[in-house]
Amino acid sequence: MAPTATTTTKTAPSKTKAANGSGVKKAPGGRKGGKNANAKNAMVKMQAYFKAHRHEFKDLPFKEQQKELGKKWKTAPENPKVSA
Repeated sequence: MAPTATTTTKTAPSKTKAANGSGVKKAPGGRKGGKNANAKNAMVKMQAYFKAHRHEFKDLPFKEQQKELGKKWKTAPENPKVSA
């Protein structure tokens, strides 16, 4: 008796999941960029402030400079949170 070769065929996965609505669902559309745009603008202002005032703490290591600049930033008029 001769062995018979079995063949398997691969078929594309069925599209039933997408058709019936199961799977990962996206959140409903909402604001686009409202709060995140404000946060991004505040971050840009903070980085510019740090760059402009870094020379005041040039004798400190970078980590200490960041701490001191952060303290100054909290009360700086350029800070959007202070003016708000």
